[in-house]
Amino acid sequence: MATATTPGLALPLEVLNVAQVDDAGGEHIECQMTGAFLVDLHKSGLLTLTGNIRPAHMEGKKLVGRTKTKVNKWTQELLANEAIIGNISVRLDPTKSDYDIWFDDETGQTNLTINDGVLDCAVDSLSRIKAILAAADNPLGSFKLGTRFQVRIWLLNDADAKKVATIYNTRGDKVNDSAAKFAYSETKEQELARRLVNGSQHLGQDNIEVLANSVSASSHKLTAYNTISQAIETYWKGGPVTQADVEAQSSWLISAWDSLIKVRPEFGKLSTPARQEQRRKTIAASAVVIHGLVGAMSAMYTDHVDPEVAFKALAATDEEDFFAWDNPAWQAAGIVTPSGSGKGTLGTRNSFPAKRAAIRVLCEAMNLGTDDDE
Repeated sequence: MATATTPGLALPLEVLNVAQVDDAGGEHIECQMTGAFLVDLHKSGLLTLTGNIRPAHMEGKKLVGRTKTKVNKWTQELLANEAIIGNISVRLDPTKSDYDIWFDDETGQTNLTINDGVLDCAVDSLSRIKAILAAADNPLGSFKLGTRFQVRIWLLNDADAKKVATIYNTRGDKVNDSAAKFAYSETKEQELARRLVNGSQHLGQDNIEVLANSVSASSHKLTAYNTISQAIETYWKGGPVTQADVEAQSSWLISAWDSLIKVRPEFGKLSTPARQEQRRKTIAASAVVIHGLVGAMSAMYTDHVDPEVAFKALAATDEEDFFAWDNPAWQAAGIVTPSGSGKGTLGTRNSFPAKRAAIRVLCEAMNLGTDDDE
């Protein structure tokens, strides 16, 4: 295993106890490196943060968006010493370096000696390496630098490195958010969503799509799991911190959904024909309304309003239905708009302003306060 014995490293660089593997039409190196060794490699200029194909990692560019979120999350997990890092990839270009792979008779180990050249990030793993460096540099000082990481040193020229990097980052379908979040909750809000869906007799996997991010118009299911999870992640203001918070707030949400069903049964389980008829007549099962309902429930929770009382304002009558497509409140708020087909059909918008507007419309109908009132 590669370890750091001095604060600075220099060529020739020895990496001990390696194994050779066959991949991408050639031989490459597998080894273990500690966090301290990776940090020293970078500080000594023997591991450069260059060559990565991701635009977010362009040299001199500040991390933003999802890449920044991913690096920050890994950094926090490393500081807690509970990160899932997996294999790390670095690249040694054989056309620009000189190295020996040799067997030590005394130790019975295969070793790698790099006489000239540097490692870079042309294949993959730059986000994880940046997270390791950030965790090591964090003043909290809780990251265990002796943590061992499995590292592959790819022996590839520039063209082959780009090929491997492209295949790594494009081949195969990414697990969608509904499936991923239902399988594992990363935040307390995601855990609230999972407990609500699993705990409510009106939801569950037979009424909530957990394998895709959307629901077919012909499906009997109410909505996709990611819709409920996103709504709680974004608009639930309970601020759960402890496991006790999660249990109490999820119980409240389950009870509130029970109250909703008493007035609006379409937010529970329907037969396929009944669901299709509901979608034809109302916007109740649309994603924007689900977000609006969660936001309204959040207002009930924080203001100590009884859902049993509040939801009565949404009851349908023989004369009108609050969730009807032709309710002028939805069009006035920009939630229901012409579909663009030119045939007079209507559709719902699912933008952030539309979701905020749905919360406002629902809160006004139930005489609730909203964040906009503050």
